[in-house]
Parts: sequence; structure tokens; C-alpha cells
Amino acid sequence: MKPGSYRAVLFVLLLLCLPQVTLAQSNEGTVKVWLSIDREELVPYLENDQWISDDAEMMRIFEDFQVRHCDRAFPSSRKEALLKVYEIHGSGDFDKLKSAFEKINFCHGIEPAPEYELLSTNTFPDDYNLTFANDYALDLINAEQAWEYSTGDPNTVIGIVDGAFYTNHEELVGAAVFTQNPVFASQYFYQHGNAVAVAAAGNTNNGMGKSSIGYDCSLALINMGYNEMLDLCYQGVRVINVSWSSGCQNNIYFEKVMDELFENDVIVVASAGNGNTCGGPFGVVYPASLEGVISVTSVGPQDNHELVIGNPNTTHQSNQYVDICAPGYHVAGTPMPGYYLTGNGSSFAAPYVTGTIGLMLSLRPCLSREEVIEILSITAADVYASNSTDLAGLLGAGRLDAGAALEYVANYECQPSTPTLVFDGTIQDLSVFNPKPNSGNNPNVNGTQQYLGQVAGIHETQKLETQLFPNPSNGTFQITWNVVNPEQIIVLDGAGQIIQEVAVVQ
Repeated sequence: MKPGSYRAVLFVLLLLCLPQVTLAQSNEGTVKVWLSIDREELVPYLENDQWISDDAEMMRIFEDFQVRHCDRAFPSSRKEALLKVYEIHGSGDFDKLKSAFEKINFCHGIEPAPEYELLSTNTFPDDYNLTFANDYALDLINAEQAWEYSTGDPNTVIGIVDGAFYTNHEELVGAAVFTQNPVFASQYFYQHGNAVAVAAAGNTNNGMGKSSIGYDCSLALINMGYNEMLDLCYQGVRVINVSWSSGCQNNIYFEKVMDELFENDVIVVASAGNGNTCGGPFGVVYPASLEGVISVTSVGPQDNHELVIGNPNTTHQSNQYVDICAPGYHVAGTPMPGYYLTGNGSSFAAPYVTGTIGLMLSLRPCLSREEVIEILSITAADVYASNSTDLAGLLGAGRLDAGAALEYVANYECQPSTPTLVFDGTIQDLSVFNPKPNSGNNPNVNGTQQYLGQVAGIHETQKLETQLFPNPSNGTFQITWNVVNPEQIIVLDGAGQIIQEVAVVQ
């Protein structure tokens, strides 16, 4: 695939021993909950290291359970219901804390806050001095055929929600348009996030390291969590990779976050689990098992779902929620600068799918989330003939075929929705335009500009509705405006669903 010399060293993938979410914790342990608080004015706040609230019962709970943290769980949401959800950390037993909050009439929806587990394994690498002369994973998914149609577009941003990232890594320098690392993170978090990001869209054709499936796409890198997915959504990211587990039990807030993402046409790709996740290969893992999320499990170079062919105890997750398979056994990766090796994990299978979606959106930005999922499914290669009949129906549509998916997309005509621009505020001058192909974003260069009118008086408030026009060169919508006061523009699709909200500042 990529020419050049490679440096490979022996590296042991550490097993991250984070607990799964449980419904009860010991009295001596930390208890973390999500709950909805309908009366914001009664949410306790810190003042001089003391919690303050006008509600006596709330104060008693904070004292009895030695609460150390209370903050919004989803500050990036634009849904009123999710903005009322708080994450609280204290000491004691979950059931007792839940019972205490249920006695307060403005508190409800008490759920365990998730603990996150990265989905790679501690398998000892078998590839000391590996040179990656043959990166089987890219060959298996027909990457070179896919690249005949698209190698990606820097305007297509792939979101990676993961542990942490080495932004100075030779395969990530210049690739990321946004990076947010946690304040404190173990080396393992950095290694995991790095390997996942590079698999999806690391630098390629740079004479070093390894090739990546969606290499000309850009990356937005952020630490793991559900709110972080919302954060990327409102930065305009269309596809998000989640190579971690938030536990083995569903949660009403998991579903609410996904609903908000899907309303914004965001595609979420998640690792299905590593076989030992949630009690065994048939265990249900979240967020991969949530409806609408693309759940990805692993196969090897012969489309084998068993890591050790003939040993059914060596598979990654296989259940009714799996949507598709991708290479996840002995795949080439790079956990830190200058280090190249192979590893196992559905963590590494998911970004092959995510990167492929980046190519699809680069070629046809007008593809909807539903269209992307359908195309991946109908172009997937059969894996059932290569595996035990016991796995019938448990490996989704089959193995990712990026080449077939891109060929399908190249011959597929999708219709961009014609949204309505709804601006409620003081408008001095507002216009939209439709540049001709290859004219760039300058409305005055070979473009057709339509003037929408002017509102007299800078203090008047008007509601203006008009049509936006897609840029035929890349399917995006171009808007110019000049407003007096900070306001907000909301872009709706033909069905009245919000597809974009942006703050407008003069």
C-alpha cells in the first residue's frame, strides 16, 4: 500500500480494567448517577467549597452521600430535556441514592452514569519488526478500488470520540481540524485513541507508517463520552466513531442522545465488543446495540470470525445487533509516534467502516444517514459461508467492502433536501447564493447571488423565510449575511427538521 520504511517495536496492549455499569455499588465505593432535575434554580452549586441549594431535601442528600461533583451531563445538547440532566458523584449505594432522589418531586429518570471501557484487547503482539509489506485489512475491504472513486475530502470531517490522542504523531500532524484531550489520561488512552484515529483517516502517501482508508478526510478528535458526540454534531461532523463501551445495560439518556444525533443526520459507528465484553460474545454492549447505531464486529483475513479458526471461544461479539463486520484481528496499527504493530479489537474494526463512510460522504455529501446504512448493507461481502452455522444471522450484513460501496455511491444519485432558512431577529442585510461548480465559496466569482431584502430599522424584529441553494460542486449550502446583533440561524429540511443551527455574530 504505502511505500517507505517502517519502524516496529514490541508493544504490549494494556488491558484497561474499567468496571461495567452496575445497578448497585458498595457503600464504600463511588456512586455516579444521571438524573433529570426540572427546577434548575434548586440545583446545588458550590460556594466557598460548600454546596448551596434552597431545597432542604436536596441538601440532605448531598450531605448524606458526600456528593463531590454535580454538573450538566449534556451541556452540548440543544434539547431542553437533556439540558436538565445532571451527573452527580457521591459515596454510597446506587439503590439508596436513587430512592432518596425519587422522594423529590422535581427529580426523575435516575440512571447509573456510565463507566467507559475501550474495546481493544491485551493480546501479545506477534509482529516484532513487522514492516506492513501487506496490510491485509485494506486489501480485504478493497481499499484500492474505493480510492479509484474517492480518497476523501478535507471538508468531510470524521469524528473520533476516544481516550486521548498524540497530536504530534506523524500520521496525525495536519490531519485534525479539532482536538480535545482529557485533562488527565493514561498512556493507554492515548495509544488507543491514536490507533483508532489513524485507522480511519491518518496521513497517507507520506512515505512512512501505514495507509488509512479515508486518508484525505479531516479528523475531529475528542475524548470519549455521550456529550462529546453532541459537541461534534453541532460542529457539523456527519460521522462519528465510538470504539468503546458504556456498559451492558441500556439507559434512557443513551437513547435521547442518539435521537438528537439522528435528528441532525449524524451517523454513529460503534465497536460491537471483544467477545469477553458483557459476559461473552453474545452479550449486548452499548452504545453499539442502540437502535440506529452501526454495530461493527471483527473478522480476520479469511473472513473468519474466530480469531483462532476452529476455536469458537476466540470470537469478538456476535449478536442480533451487529450490523457489519470489518478487519479486527491482527490489524496493522500505530499506538504512538514511531511505533507500528498489529493488534486485536473491535475498536480497530469500527474505524474501517467510519473511514469508508467518510469516502462515501466525500463523493456524495447529500447522502442521508439511512442511505449510508443501506448502501453499506447491500454492498457487504458474504461471511457466513466462511463461518460456523452457529453464527447465522449474528454477523450483520457481512464484511465491509469499501470498493463495492464507493462504486455504488459513484453511480447513485441522491437529492439534497431544499431546506428553508428561518431567521428570527434583527436583519440589516441577508443574502444567499448558489456558486457554480469550482467557483469556490466566493459569491462574486462566477456565482449567482440572490438578494433577499433588507429590514428597515436595526431594532425591528422580523421572521424571514426563503430558500437556500445547494452548491453543486460539493452539496453544501452557502449563506452570506450581515447582522447587527448576535442572533441565530436555523436551517430546516423539507420536513421541517433542523439540520443546522449556527450562531450569527457581526
